[in-house]
Amino acid sequence: MNRFAIDAPTRSIYRTVLAVSALIMLFCATLLIRGWQPMGQSATQIRSVVAPNMPTSTQIENQFGIRFLGVDVTAGGGMLQIRYQVLDSAKTEALHDEQTAPFVLDAAGHKYADPGIVGHSHIGKTKAAGTTDYILLANAQGGVEAGMFVTIQVGTFTLTQVPVR
Repeated sequence: MNRFAIDAPTRSIYRTVLAVSALIMLFCATLLIRGWQPMGQSATQIRSVVAPNMPTSTQIENQFGIRFLGVDVTAGGGMLQIRYQVLDSAKTEALHDEQTAPFVLDAAGHKYADPGIVGHSHIGKTKAAGTTDYILLANAQGGVEAGMFVTIQVGTFTLTQVPVR
C-alpha cells in the first residue's frame, strides 16, 4: 500500500474544497473586473464613477455643495438616476426643497422631475461630505435614452451637455 494514497472519502472532500475555492475566486475576480470597490472609498476614488465628459459647475458646487457625477437610465429604462457627490453637507439641504430640487431636461425641453417611486421623494436626506448619493426620477415613456445628452437644472443653475449612460 502506498503511504501517499488518499482514500475515496478524503479525495471527495478535497475536490469539494477545491471547487468551492475556485468558485469564490471566480466571483471575486468578476467583482473586481466590473469595478466593485469596498465601502469606505476616499473622495479621490469616488471621482472614478464620474461619467466620461461630465461637465461641472462651480456655481452649483458653491451654492448647493454637490458635484454631479452623471445621469443613468435604470430600471429597464423607466427611471433616471442623477448621481452626485456631496462636497459640503451644510449646503445640500436646498436640494430637498421643491423649488430647487434637481430635475432633467431633454433636448426637446421635456422636464423629468417626478419621483421615480410613488410616495418616495428626495426630501430629508443629507449625507456627509465625500459621500455619493442619487436622485431617482421617472423617465416618462422612456423619453431619455443612453447616449443622449441632457441638462440638469437645480434652482436657477443649469448643467448642460450631460451625457446619459
